[in-house]
Amino acid sequence: MTPARSLRTFFAPAIFALTIMVAGIAFNAPAFAKDEAAEAFVNDVSQRAIAIISDKNANTAMREKEFGELLDETADMKKIAAFALGQYVRLPTDAQKTEYLDLVRKFIVKVYVTRLSDYHNEKLTITNSQTKGSNQALVDSQINFTNGREPVKVTWWLIKEKDGSYKIFDVNVVGIWLAQEQRSAFTSVIANHNDSFDALLNHLKTQIQTAATAAKSN
Repeated sequence: MTPARSLRTFFAPAIFALTIMVAGIAFNAPAFAKDEAAEAFVNDVSQRAIAIISDKNANTAMREKEFGELLDETADMKKIAAFALGQYVRLPTDAQKTEYLDLVRKFIVKVYVTRLSDYHNEKLTITNSQTKGSNQALVDSQINFTNGREPVKVTWWLIKEKDGSYKIFDVNVVGIWLAQEQRSAFTSVIANHNDSFDALLNHLKTQIQTAATAAKSN
């Protein structure tokens, strides 16, 4: 199998599914019943994430390891990584694709463990949910802070697997979809470097190193 064909085989199902999902969100497809299973999934994931970040006996390396394992279990990293490449999804070679997937995982783990380091013993409350078609769900929630700070709204965009389980595709925090934000950033890096995929790989490495330095200074 040629590199181009293997890339199409790997990414095509993800791109097709994401095209359908984005269209459904963009055109406000009719919402159906409240999804209690999706709510239970989000509640479980959020509680586990809060427990990892709030563990005072864990150092940064331990938190990153546990957060990475949670991410592997609960997020569809292949779909997220493919979506974040936008029109450049077929640009990387097989070797670049493998490195990219590894770097995206490290990037999410390091950046978000660092960003969440100030959150301790916060509580996430589910406020609403709705199904979208047969294989999507949106779950609304809010983070309630122990220090009296105003709650933060968080919406979870979930994909239902064939076995009925859920995976996270994107998370909206105060109006910003994080995967879509990364897509804008990643495609801009490639476009600004004459369509060089290596430029994106170097960008991710720099971001990971910056997050690692920030974690050490905390």
